[in-house]
Amino acid sequence: MTILGIETSTAVCSVGCARLGSLSNGGQANGYGVRMEKSLFESHIHSEKLLTLIQELCDEQKLKLSQLDGVAVSIGPGSFTGLRIGLSTAKGLCFALKKPLIAVPTFASIATSVTIAHPECARVIVCIDAKQREYYIGMYEQFNGTLQEVLAVRIGSITSALTSVSLNTVIVTDHIDEVQAESADSFIVEKVFPYCRGDVIAQIAIEKWNTKDRRTWEQLEPMYLKDFIVRTQLRSEK
Repeated sequence: MTILGIETSTAVCSVGCARLGSLSNGGQANGYGVRMEKSLFESHIHSEKLLTLIQELCDEQKLKLSQLDGVAVSIGPGSFTGLRIGLSTAKGLCFALKKPLIAVPTFASIATSVTIAHPECARVIVCIDAKQREYYIGMYEQFNGTLQEVLAVRIGSITSALTSVSLNTVIVTDHIDEVQAESADSFIVEKVFPYCRGDVIAQIAIEKWNTKDRRTWEQLEPMYLKDFIVRTQLRSEK
């Protein structure tokens, strides 16, 4: 089984593969075979670079799109524009290839990436800017080697995100200075961007493959958590 993963919820544009078996050109081994990932960290390039990254990844792995068993996409919360680009691209691929589309919660994927890098951590808090001095906040804990959501993803302040911080907690955020100013020195605070990975999206999709949490691509919509508001600036009267 080979799954293509797409992650565009932040300034990172990332694609990756996870496979039950081995990929042709190496990669990172795990319980699901091998992961391979390519990403760019640059704002406002998702629509321009996403398909190029997918093609480059497939070329490196000598993988044809027709050989995919499915496509997985980061479903949110996150950037309104980024989520729409990722999901529309994934839907287009699934429509053309007649393959299933698996939605993966963005924060669960980020938290999984953190535990891969920090296997010793007991708790992961994801805190991403939601604009207007609000943050998307999610909390996860490891129980017997399994990552579980202990606080549903919600909108709140940095202060509210840190009320449940304990020892062996890793906090990942896109506003590291603000979070560090509010947190104690004993907690690990890191930038979230290295943990936004398409290959982990694909890996989680393999784990979800046989569950009932699979819908047709037509049914999927981004998980925004808050309304998109368009503001216009009034022109002053002369």
